Amino acid sequence: MAVRFVKSSVSAFGMAPSDENRALRLVELCGRTAYKSEDKITEDSAKKFVPMLKSRGHLSVLEHSNIVLKVENDPGAPTGGGCAGVSFEMLVEALRDRLGFHRIYPLGSNQGFYLAANFRAWVETLDYLKPRKALYDFFCQSLTRFFPALFSAPAGSFPPRVSLVGEQEQLALLKNDPSFDLPVFVFRFVCDRGITHEVVRHRVLSFTQESTRYVNYGNRGMELILPEELHSAYDVATGQLAPDNLLAAQWLQRAEILFHWYGEDLARGLRPEIARDILPNLLKSELFVSGRWSGWNHFLRLRDSSQAHPRIRIIAKEVKKYFEGLGLRVPREQGE
Repeated sequence: MAVRFVKSSVSAFGMAPSDENRALRLVELCGRTAYKSEDKITEDSAKKFVPMLKSRGHLSVLEHSNIVLKVENDPGAPTGGGCAGVSFEMLVEALRDRLGFHRIYPLGSNQGFYLAANFRAWVETLDYLKPRKALYDFFCQSLTRFFPALFSAPAGSFPPRVSLVGEQEQLALLKNDPSFDLPVFVFRFVCDRGITHEVVRHRVLSFTQESTRYVNYGNRGMELILPEELHSAYDVATGQLAPDNLLAAQWLQRAEILFHWYGEDLARGLRPEIARDILPNLLKSELFVSGRWSGWNHFLRLRDSSQAHPRIRIIAKEVKKYFEGLGLRVPREQGE
């Protein structure tokens, strides 16, 4: 069938991976979801696909990632000297225009620091630090040690006392102290484009969305998210609407008319990015969303609310269940 209805859904992908192979594969999945080219994913394709995104400046997809470095000071170094001469105070001063893209926390009194950011932020921060050669070399070499597919360091040994913080350690730090906003949590939403317009208003989160510019629905068929008034007429097992339901028949007829017009525009030579103008707000979209706990906390406070759209509230409740399963305290709407 050229037109069919599907239900909204949420898939939790957990915390952004801390090791290179899994991290690259996740970024590739996000990027290929935008173009619906997941069938091109192979065992090794991420190692070419993600650097290609970087080289072409398609950096937004690289935001579905997280690198957390733990930099420990050498106890024998002069006070304030830091690891390889890089101190917490020096870093804060050097990154004053970039601090919004990182999470930075001191380890303790002159013990070192944690520094976190996604791939995109690290790429852009390295470029920002080039005039400060000592800092640039320090972080470039540290990142190349753990993520050589994306970073290339100048000649030199890896800085000592720099380690990569894994997901479980990140989570333990967050649960012990919510100000340690280190982990990045990744979800895939299947929802209508009307709801995606609301989701992307949470700008501290990162998004990669199925692209109506490049996806040709004339070849794939058109999927719409099931509206609330058709739930009782929908068979979850078959994904079909009841044939004898008058309201369902009306919805299907209208959808088929729109899809027919879309096909006519493609047939007369319009590109999908132009033909999409006739597609409805109810069009199904796949959307990867990533962010730290502070951003998801705000999302839940606004979207798991009786004032929210019913379909975005369904999504928020699934996200909330995931965080509750991790033992993270989730805000409650006042009066509930």
